[in-house]
Amino acid sequence: MISVLHIGLPLMPPWLTAEESEKIGARLAGIRREMEAAGYRYDVLHASPEGGLAEFRKRLQTEPINAVLIGGGVAGDPKLAAFKQQIVDATRNEAPEAKLLEFDHALEVSVLVGRAFGVS
Repeated sequence: MISVLHIGLPLMPPWLTAEESEKIGARLAGIRREMEAAGYRYDVLHASPEGGLAEFRKRLQTEPINAVLIGGGVAGDPKLAAFKQQIVDATRNEAPEAKLLEFDHALEVSVLVGRAFGVS
C-alpha cells in the first residue's frame, strides 16, 4: 500500500475565516476518503513556520512514507518559500526515498499521486 503524508498549514490561521477553514477541512476529509477508497494510506499533517516541523520529522522517521504531498497553501504561496524548502529538506534528510509532490490544485490528489507512482 502506498503511503502518502499530506503536509499543509493549520486550518485556523488568522488569514482564514471560520467558514473557509471549515470548507478546507471538509475538502481534506473528502480527499482522504477518496484516497483510502483507491487503496492508499493517506494522512494529513498540519504545520506552520511558527510551529516548526518536529512532528513531521518524527512521522518521516517512524513511519514508512512513500510520498510527501506539500499542500497548496504552502506550495502556492511565494511568502512561504522558505517553509516549503524546510519541508523539502526534512523529507530528503528523513525519508530520502519518498517522492516529493506539490498540490497546486491543477490535478486531483488521486491523479497527482497516481501519476507519480504509475498507477491509473
